[in-house]
Amino acid sequence: MKWHAALALALLLVARAAAAQPCDICRLPSGQYRTVAPPGWDGKTRLPLLLFLHGWQSSAASTLADGDVTGPAGRQGFLLVAPDGVGKSWHFRGSKADGRDDIGFLHAVLADVETRFPIDRRLVVAAGFSIGASMVWDLACHASTGFSAFLPLSGGFWEPFPTRCETGPVNLRHTHGRADTTFPFGGRAVAGMRQGDVAKGLALWRDIDGCAAAPSAHSLDAGLACDVWRRCSSGRQLQLCRHDGGHMIEAWHLESGLIWARGLPAR
Repeated sequence: MKWHAALALALLLVARAAAAQPCDICRLPSGQYRTVAPPGWDGKTRLPLLLFLHGWQSSAASTLADGDVTGPAGRQGFLLVAPDGVGKSWHFRGSKADGRDDIGFLHAVLADVETRFPIDRRLVVAAGFSIGASMVWDLACHASTGFSAFLPLSGGFWEPFPTRCETGPVNLRHTHGRADTTFPFGGRAVAGMRQGDVAKGLALWRDIDGCAAAPSAHSLDAGLACDVWRRCSSGRQLQLCRHDGGHMIEAWHLESGLIWARGLPAR
């Protein structure tokens, strides 16, 4: 690179850094999102990022009012980023409703956050609850670039299942209640559509990640019983964690997932 081109690039980066402004409510042409930095952040240190997608008929504001989300994010030192879905929902592939390109929107959110906050690109996690979790599965399948791990809770693929996942292997930890009747583990028909069988979805991920059918380990921690796949040919990891509750999220469900994401091998 010639010296004047290098100087121009340096000046551009400095200008972008100077223009970067953290925001509580951040607006983009395609939507908006809210942010909360972890307690005690010095305004300079690079932050791991947690993108959390709300459930049906919820919102980013509700996410930020939920201590079962903000508590784990804050204790684990994550910048919490909570986007708003259109109509308080998400438009994943296979949805019958017309809507915003939510995969494109979420990547636009990620890009905008990076102009406002110093982000540790090694630890960028997408999590979501219920239909937000379904959107996380969709994001992992079709546009996982830029994310280090995925933490869906109480929601998976809807039918029809994808025939392929373009972005390949991912680190994914799914959490689900055994007594969930809103999005049962085996799926159900809803409003002319059908929630998918989570076990079938995980089988797809095992195939993509190059994992054996049987888990390599089991763990029991604070009411979560997890099947663990660590010996996958892709080098990625999968987990399926079950609890005895219904359609719900408790702080530990998310926090243990964030701890797992922190412990993944660097790539």
